[in-house]
Amino acid sequence: MAKKETVFSLTAQKRDSFGKGASRRDRQNDRIPAVVYGNDQEPLHVSLDHHTASLALRVPYVTINLELDGKKFVVAPREIQKDAIKPIYKHVDLVVLNDKEQKERLDLAERSEEIAAAALKVRLEIAAKSKMDLGEAAAVAAVAADGTAAPAADGAAAAAPAADAKEAPAEKDK
Repeated sequence: MAKKETVFSLTAQKRDSFGKGASRRDRQNDRIPAVVYGNDQEPLHVSLDHHTASLALRVPYVTINLELDGKKFVVAPREIQKDAIKPIYKHVDLVVLNDKEQKERLDLAERSEEIAAAALKVRLEIAAKSKMDLGEAAAVAAVAADGTAAPAADGAAAAAPAADAKEAPAEKDK
């Protein structure tokens, strides 16, 4: 299996207007509003092309080479806000990485498949211990056509009639 690319290059545009209305206008123009912060600098308000940024943001442990007005930053997504219904990103917080953090992130990206496999193994072990597979589920009471409890497949009678079974008509007093 081919390795996924974990380093992307994006070009950002500086945003001069802020607030809800400006962010909505950016999203209408297929841009994602973002903030670049960290490395003891003032936060930079930028916007990213939605298509290329969304391709990058889907990759686990992604590192982004961001170009803004001739300056280059190596950043990583810190927080991503997605729309609950539409498949769009609403806002992204990007943090500037130093050399050490960049190296650690690239190492994690190389081991991402190994980490995912280990997490899946743990989840399967937990499921096996809690007997969540269908074979260990409680036996379902069988219901005959007239609504009474039918004997279970192992020969034991079912404990109670089914909840949707009609109650037997009460006998009339003589």
